[in-house]
Amino acid sequence: MTKILDGIRIIDFTQGHTGSYGTMLLADFGAEVIKIEDHKKGGDVLRSSFPKNEKGSAYHAYMNRGKKSICIDRRSPQGQEMILRLIEKADVVCDGFPAGEMEACGIGYQDACNVNPNIIYASHTGFGKTGPLSNTAGCDLASEAICGLMETTGSPDGDPTAHGSRIADQFGGVFFAFSIVAALMARMEMGEGQQIDVASSDCMFTALEDCVAEAYMDGVTEHREGNGSRAIAPYDTFEVKDGILSTAVSTNSQWKKFCDAMGFDDIKDDPRFSTNELRGEHYYGKNGLRERIASKFETMTKWEIEDMLRPYNIPSGPGFTVPEAFENDQLQIRNMVLQVEDKTLGAVKMPGVPIKLSGIDDTDIGSAPLLGEDTKSFLQQAGYTDSEIETMEIDGVIMCKGGDRS
Repeated sequence: MTKILDGIRIIDFTQGHTGSYGTMLLADFGAEVIKIEDHKKGGDVLRSSFPKNEKGSAYHAYMNRGKKSICIDRRSPQGQEMILRLIEKADVVCDGFPAGEMEACGIGYQDACNVNPNIIYASHTGFGKTGPLSNTAGCDLASEAICGLMETTGSPDGDPTAHGSRIADQFGGVFFAFSIVAALMARMEMGEGQQIDVASSDCMFTALEDCVAEAYMDGVTEHREGNGSRAIAPYDTFEVKDGILSTAVSTNSQWKKFCDAMGFDDIKDDPRFSTNELRGEHYYGKNGLRERIASKFETMTKWEIEDMLRPYNIPSGPGFTVPEAFENDQLQIRNMVLQVEDKTLGAVKMPGVPIKLSGIDDTDIGSAPLLGEDTKSFLQQAGYTDSEIETMEIDGVIMCKGGDRS
């Protein structure tokens, strides 16, 4: 079945998580993503990243599914010549290095344009390619910190904390993939490529939502709210007999329905809880709204509460551990838990494709590549002879045999 990015070739220098999730999404939709890896350093750092076993890394298997792997020393003149030959026939170049790194290797944006004037050159880094931190090797944690996100995360009486996952790089990866698709569409209209610069810290700054508006309008310093909300009450997670459950009552009409569902007839018309603002004011403390809801919920199971709230269309959801989420019917039915046959690890369960398009098979996912397994075939396509390839491998400019299973 044809995928929407079939025929698009991407030369991918991204390493680790930053950028790799974005190029993974492009591979999921049919793009040919060719990773350029440094065999002298063991390839992409994710190949040895936790969680892993003696065979390989499940993290790498997920982030690099469906991609190809070429091992070329980008710092050598021969390696740079080979890379530019590959760029001649490519649609997109992706990198995740600080400003100046690719230029120092002779394969920056202008170098790419010299051999392919219509190239799209896309970068995803922690801090972007401009500004005082542009030549700093950023990371997800630093991106969350610098944009103010960590100051909004955590319990009200606790310290700032990072998100539980690499949310800045993941969120940034979505912007990264989107920007590349947008640039491809623009090239179809105008016939020109362009340079793209995506920073994880920029992306997370846009995710601050009302915190940005509040700081700008009122000069309010961020307040850590745990799982609650200053604007909506109740909007929280509660302990129940078999774990936790979340619920959100966003409007005054929902509040009435919530009270009907839970049998809270005595507080349904209580003036202290008549509006979102008032419910927020009287949420915490002794005899507060949270205490009342918590005392009810702790005597019930997740599904007992769900059964009571669903007929009233009150948003709620049981809390699962990650292993439990893998077995969740909702995720299973939506093909969000896929089992991919990885070339290193064998069968690996991983999150599926989160974008659902009619007519596109969202279960057709390939394995992550073995290190350097595609070096020889792509260099042959670029016009190099077997003798030249063998010589360059002996000289350490390239590596083929690391992934050659023939």
